Amino acid sequence: MKLIMKQFLIAGSLVAVNLPAQAVQIEFDYTYDTSGFFDNQSRRDMMDMAASFYSNFTDNLTAITPDQQNSWTLDFRNPSNIATWVSVDNATVAEDSIRVYVGASAMGDGVLGYSAGAYVSVDGTAEFENTINTRGQLNTVGDYATDFGTWGGVVAFNSDANWHFGETTDGLNSSNSDFLTTATHELGHIFGIGEADSWFAQIEGLSFYGANSMAAYEAVYSNGGPVPLANIAHWEEGLMSYYNGELQESMMDPSTPRGERQLPTDLDYAGFADVGWQVSAVPEPSTLAMFALGLGLLGFRFKKS
Repeated sequence: MKLIMKQFLIAGSLVAVNLPAQAVQIEFDYTYDTSGFFDNQSRRDMMDMAASFYSNFTDNLTAITPDQQNSWTLDFRNPSNIATWVSVDNATVAEDSIRVYVGASAMGDGVLGYSAGAYVSVDGTAEFENTINTRGQLNTVGDYATDFGTWGGVVAFNSDANWHFGETTDGLNSSNSDFLTTATHELGHIFGIGEADSWFAQIEGLSFYGANSMAAYEAVYSNGGPVPLANIAHWEEGLMSYYNGELQESMMDPSTPRGERQLPTDLDYAGFADVGWQVSAVPEPSTLAMFALGLGLLGFRFKKS
């Protein structure tokens, strides 16, 4: 029987087993970068740098391996033209990995990026269907979900934006927007903030009640309450937390001023832990220069998505 579903909404049953968690890898797929935005290797290097901020995530994600008995199709917005759609048949996703299709599309002024899951159709066994929808995780679906398992998603960048592609903040100013910040932010949605049922299960109104997040929020604001949200996919605008021991605006709020670099704070990582990822210590940058938090110049805010 063929089943049509939106990713993250349908799951089957699974038997729990105890296996050592492995570091989660991000596989970037540039097949649909038809505009050539990422032909420049340095831009792909920036995507790898963004992925490094998730190198402290571990989990047991079952491999997706289609065969003659089991097939599936992804339908998602073309990352190089988000007004159109593309289909991918029988993608293979390695164990403990997620796949992210990447491109750049004209989006006009005011938006920096776009991220989403996909519509998924499955034809095969219940076990194969379950693998695609949960990646071997338990309790990933519904109002009381506590975990998250994903095949990956799609990230598109605004080709109309004036980007700063530097590893450091040298040259980042009020006339441009930091690519590393946007890339790391959009990957955050792929990892479940604003996507996972386990995220939505901890929201009441515009308040987030995840225990890890409330502890990180308490460390700054000392009010003991839930974490305020701007909308169901972002922390409240301007919410502060710690990055490398210094206060910084949280990365997963809705927007970033031109000229600023915002990387994952304690609050952001706490949110991912509440979604269900096993989050170890914040990854140490290879050099302070490469991962420097740019104070920059305040300018016009641009919307993350």
